[in-house]
Amino acid sequence: MSATVRIPKALHEILGREQSLLEIGLVVLAALGFGAALSVSAADELAGVPAWRAALAVLLIADIAAGCIANFTRGTDRHYAENPRSRWVFIAVHWHLVAIAVLLDLPVFPALVVTAYALTAASIVNLLHGRHLQIAVGASTMVTGVVGIIFWMPQSTPPFLVATSALFVVKVVFAFAVTHHGVDDRAPEAASPSTRVHA
Repeated sequence: MSATVRIPKALHEILGREQSLLEIGLVVLAALGFGAALSVSAADELAGVPAWRAALAVLLIADIAAGCIANFTRGTDRHYAENPRSRWVFIAVHWHLVAIAVLLDLPVFPALVVTAYALTAASIVNLLHGRHLQIAVGASTMVTGVVGIIFWMPQSTPPFLVATSALFVVKVVFAFAVTHHGVDDRAPEAASPSTRVHA
């Protein structure tokens, strides 16, 4: 059983009000592991631009990777279930792929198409909040997006951008837009004061 940590308010949009230490570890591992793997794959593209642009692109890639896990966690999911306006803001600001393409001097159109699809699908899924169809519709649009990316993106697209695009769709369309935990669905460790750690 993993201890639960109260999250500082500044990080509520990322991790919610409280998270288990194990879930925090998994989010960090995703950011470092997947982020590093994708960045290594993008070594040529990163080397071809100024260091500050490369650094921003790496941060955006790591954010996408971390979000794939964070948005499934109880703390983050419940935070947005309780704050529907913040959920819409989160969807609206996700232009990571376009920013990565611009920063690394890559074709913007494929990134723009994937982003438009992800934001539209996420909006539809979010409108189904509280309905039993939400998970099925979210899963369907996520799978459609991932398969579409694999078969549609131009062959000249760097492999790291194909993988990042697929992670982006998973993050925004299914991990985030679907409510996986109810507002009152508390983990056993969250309900037990003996395992709670205050940060």
